[in-house]
Amino acid sequence: MSDYFKNLARYALREVRKRLSPGYQKQASEQVCTRIKTLEPYRYAKHIALYHAIEGEIRLDNIWRSAPLHGKFCYFPALTADKSLVFLPATPATSFRKNRYNIPEPDVDFSQAISLDKIDLMFLPLLAFDRHGTRLGMGAGYYDRTLARQKPNLLIGVAYDFQQQSFILRQEWDIALHSIITPTQFYWSSP
Repeated sequence: MSDYFKNLARYALREVRKRLSPGYQKQASEQVCTRIKTLEPYRYAKHIALYHAIEGEIRLDNIWRSAPLHGKFCYFPALTADKSLVFLPATPATSFRKNRYNIPEPDVDFSQAISLDKIDLMFLPLLAFDRHGTRLGMGAGYYDRTLARQKPNLLIGVAYDFQQQSFILRQEWDIALHSIITPTQFYWSSP
């Protein structure tokens, strides 16, 4: 998939996702969260990185609310000046502030960021994916820049079933996912 086609796919899939009914989004998000909870790596994880859903992305609120009850610590991405991410601790009681893209970030000092190699599972939003673990994100490269330096133990993409593509050309800077979870499927790959 060339850059031109990637940008077309980004636009089309983003528009479709934004227009999903609230009922469909809720049902799909619940199905994904149920699937996540059945994963052995999730059951044993202590430190998990989540994200705040925007524009119709699968919501992981159910995971966020229940994880601390099971002894898990949750972290959310925050933008840095060098266009990468740090992952800051948050509980459901943590205050959040919106970044320049209007995405909530924990209102926590950056000195509390966790080292990525201490994160057991990182869940990533996406616009499209293929069975080889290639992720098509929003195009700004924040996750790729961040993960090029250091990676958590397991990278899991979260998506709707319709976001699967037959093939996405992986660029040298693209970070592959270990797994993708949709409302109906688990996909495992070898990054």
